[in-house]
Amino acid sequence: MDWEKQFRKYVWDDDKTPYFTPVAKLNRRQASNEIYVFALFLGTLFCVVAVLANTGALPHGRSFAVALYAFSVVCAAIIIAFTKHPLAAWYCGFAPVAALIYFYLFGFHPNSGAVDHVVILVLVALWLRYSWRVITIGMRFEDMPEAEAKKKHDDW
Repeated sequence: MDWEKQFRKYVWDDDKTPYFTPVAKLNRRQASNEIYVFALFLGTLFCVVAVLANTGALPHGRSFAVALYAFSVVCAAIIIAFTKHPLAAWYCGFAPVAALIYFYLFGFHPNSGAVDHVVILVLVALWLRYSWRVITIGMRFEDMPEAEAKKKHDDW
C-alpha cells in the first residue's frame, strides 16, 4: 500500500486543499474550494456566536449588537462562498479584528487562565493572517485561470 498516495488522496489534495499554494498560482477551482471551507468555518462559528449572544450565554451577557454583527458575518460568509466578491472577503477578513475588539472590551471567560488567553490570542492571530489570504483570493478571483480538466483514473 502506498501511504503517501493514500494521504494525498484523502487528506492533502492540491485541488481540494491548496492552503500552501501561493495565491498567484491558484486556479479558480482551487480558490473556490478554499473559500468554501473558510466560509463554512466562519459561518458556523458566527452562527453559534449569534445564538449565544441572544441567549446571554457569553461572558458579557445578552447583546443584540454582538448578535447582529455575528449574523452579518454569517451573511457575508454565504455571499463569499457563492460569489467570491472582494467586499465580502474584506468583511469576513475583519472578523478576527472584531474578535480582538470583543476580547478587549468584554474580556475572556472568567474561568479561563493565562495560558488559555495566550492560546486564544495566538489562534486569533493565525486566523487574522489567514484572513489576509482570503482577502487576496477574493481580490484576484476574477483574474484566476480556469482549472484544467482532470483525468479520471482508477486507483485500484
